[in-house]
Amino acid sequence: MEFSLKYSKVINIIALLFLLLGGYGIALTGLFQVLAAILFLLHSPKNKLIYIYFSLVFLFFFIWDGEFTWLFLIPVFLIFFLTYIIHFYNRKPISFLTANWENLVLINYEIDATILEKHLPKGTEIDLYNGKCYVSLVGFLFQNTRILGWKIPFHVNFEEVNLRFYVKRKENNEWKRGVVFIKEIVPKPALTFVANTIYKEHYQTLPMKHSITSSQEGSQLVYQWKSGNKWNSIEINVKKELLPIEENTEAKFICEHYFGYTKYSANKTFEYEVKHPRWEQYEVIATKIEVDFSSNYGSDFAHLKDLKPTSVILAKGSEVSVENKRTIS
Repeated sequence: MEFSLKYSKVINIIALLFLLLGGYGIALTGLFQVLAAILFLLHSPKNKLIYIYFSLVFLFFFIWDGEFTWLFLIPVFLIFFLTYIIHFYNRKPISFLTANWENLVLINYEIDATILEKHLPKGTEIDLYNGKCYVSLVGFLFQNTRILGWKIPFHVNFEEVNLRFYVKRKENNEWKRGVVFIKEIVPKPALTFVANTIYKEHYQTLPMKHSITSSQEGSQLVYQWKSGNKWNSIEINVKKELLPIEENTEAKFICEHYFGYTKYSANKTFEYEVKHPRWEQYEVIATKIEVDFSSNYGSDFAHLKDLKPTSVILAKGSEVSVENKRTIS
């Protein structure tokens, strides 16, 4: 009896100590949490979420009356909220799309700029090279494609053909040079849905195929897409040697536009950045173009069928990231 009474007193003392120390433990945990938040605030005073955190801390102490109520859940929430703020602060934003763009065939035509006026997004103007306005028919390969960091099954490697023209936009006394797409053709419906829904682009899904034949002298590339009952095709032959794209050339003008612009409405434009290193090119020695421009891109571009290109470029390509859009009003 004395033995059990003795140990009962010890157990009661230990329980009392746990209760007392437990209270101090909660207080110390809260203190360290607030100190961590203060250090983060000093390091990152422009982070808006940390001010929300401190507002919730002050709100908790202002309205808590010391009783065990549902308000005790607030400190638990604050721990997770502060962890989220600190953990995600230094994370790089995820690009909308990443991929390898390979074997870009760029067929360039001089065109009357007035034809493009109805396609011109607000806030941009036609970008000219030596006083000439260009549109380009471009065929290339997407490889290892990810949307928001994810590979979509059966949408990783595919072809694209687009018709585009060149614009520029002045911001902070600097010119941003970009492209506007008349239409982009791909063989994958998910890409068409995402691009047209999120970016308000002009994608179309059609059957497509390509071939690459290499020899000791060079390569032959063919891009094809089926519109209606007719196959359109772009075919080029190139030499094997890889060459730099020189400064102050038409090729550099065509290849180095690093923004995309979309005409969402008469008063609203979407802008997104396209990041990639400077490309290299292969010398093109023969070209064969069988494209029904009228059925693919409308009557405004029908005359391109009989127009000789000013140049044809085959760029090797590189890794590319397409960043998230922003709205220009």
